[in-house]
Amino acid sequence: MPNEILEVKVDVGVLKTQVLTLSALCNKMDQVIEKLVDQHDRHLIKVYEHMDNQRKEKDMDISEIHERIDIVLNKVQESELRIMDEIKGLKNTMDEHVQASKSQYEKLNQWKWTLAGGIIVITWLISHSNFDTILKSLH
Repeated sequence: MPNEILEVKVDVGVLKTQVLTLSALCNKMDQVIEKLVDQHDRHLIKVYEHMDNQRKEKDMDISEIHERIDIVLNKVQESELRIMDEIKGLKNTMDEHVQASKSQYEKLNQWKWTLAGGIIVITWLISHSNFDTILKSLH
């Protein structure tokens, strides 16, 4: 029996040593796990910061695009107003030209009818007068 007790004591000593070794390993594993969790948390923070920065850049890009669209829209509206003013100016110029042409046409038409009337009068006078009398009066 003393031999058996000695073997049991040796086995218990070996088990204690193994338990201590396992406890030390578990402590080291706990430390490694804590470091990994801390590293994971830092990585997540970096990922969230990167995502937030990308969102801010996207918002700034969208704002810039809206500003550019507004600028282009204002320029288009200004151009439209200038073009409409030019069209109105051209229309007024054309109206003035039409009025001037119409006035000249009316004057020309008046001269034409006056000349036609004069020719008719001269023709009537010639047809109703004697050439000999006219020739004598001219000499």
